[in-house]
This record gives sequence, structure tokens and C-alpha cells, in this order.
Amino acid sequence: MNMITESQWIGLTLGEAIDKAKAIGYVHRIVEENGNSLIVSADVSSNRVNLRVRNNIVIGVFTG
Repeated sequence: MNMITESQWIGLTLGEAIDKAKAIGYVHRIVEENGNSLIVSADVSSNRVNLRVRNNIVIGVFTG
């Protein structure tokens, strides 16, 4: 299992983050874009990264 640490993701472009997620076998989902929280399902997935993005740059990430 891969350890997701926020510091390794913050500052990546959205495209870079998507590529990084795919490379480690994770799927991605955008949960916040430019300060707006997006509606997402409440399910939890052990191989998903949830991305907070501002101006196409990752500003936060968490798994689940």
C-alpha cells in the first residue's frame, strides 16, 4: 500500500496529480475547486485520493 503524504502532492498541477494517482494504482476525485466544495458521495475507498484544487494547482489531498 502506498502512503499518501500531503507534502508530496501540494503544488502539483491537476494533470500531474492525476498521473501520480494512476502511477500508484489510485483513482482521483476533486472535492474542492477554487474554494467551492463539490458534492461527492460519502463512500470511502482505500485507493482514492481526494484533491482540493485552486487554479489547477493541488492545495490539499486526503485519501478515502
